[in-house]
Amino acid sequence: MTQDATRAAWRRPHGWLLSGAVLLVAVLVGAGTGSTLALWRAEVSGTARMPVGVTVFGVGAPATPGTLATYATADRQSLTFELGPAQAAALYGDASTGGAVAVPVQVDSLAQGHRGLTYTVTPSITGGVFGASRWSLHKVTSAAACTTATTATAATSSTPWTTAYTSSTTLVSEYWCLVARFVPVTGSHTNTATVTGTPVIPGPGAPAPLTATDSWTATARQTLVPSAEPTHRLTFTFSTSRPGGAP
Repeated sequence: MTQDATRAAWRRPHGWLLSGAVLLVAVLVGAGTGSTLALWRAEVSGTARMPVGVTVFGVGAPATPGTLATYATADRQSLTFELGPAQAAALYGDASTGGAVAVPVQVDSLAQGHRGLTYTVTPSITGGVFGASRWSLHKVTSAAACTTATTATAATSSTPWTTAYTSSTTLVSEYWCLVARFVPVTGSHTNTATVTGTPVIPGPGAPAPLTATDSWTATARQTLVPSAEPTHRLTFTFSTSRPGGAP
């Protein structure tokens, strides 16, 4: 075979094979913060190459974006925010009148390319002071807007990223607010007792039976121990999608 024939053979077109790959990478967000986010990128390579981009999802107490306590390490992962004795102490307030507390939570997210991102929030609150309280969950505009007087509409889901294409590298922070109010349960009981005494020596001239009556009232109040509060959780579960509803 001649050299020219060899070159021609290399130029001969061949069909491309499509392949899918998922790449998990860790990057540092915010110089000096020491916080590591797990980011992943899925792409299809070949004649129909379509980069999907990076996805980020994190949950924690309000902080600088990129420095929250917990970040997802896989697509569709659930993250939890926990509360317990510290928040219960503020909620319990005065044992006779009760109290109120507002607990802020921050959610960081990013979805590049044509990747949309939606998440839901599922509260799990049972027992203790929180379990004996009236509570509601709200999506607010900022951490500072999370107060016991918030008028924000109660919510349980959000879609911070649609499937419209974006190459943004900036995290979007959203804020949630759990508001709880504790009113002690009290009750009162009133009772009257009557005692009748009979003469010891019956017979003519014996004194008539004696009767005495007395009443008393007692007040009962619900007593709880904030330091023994069980752990309550807000579970944030996210999912991603592409145009047309494809995962």
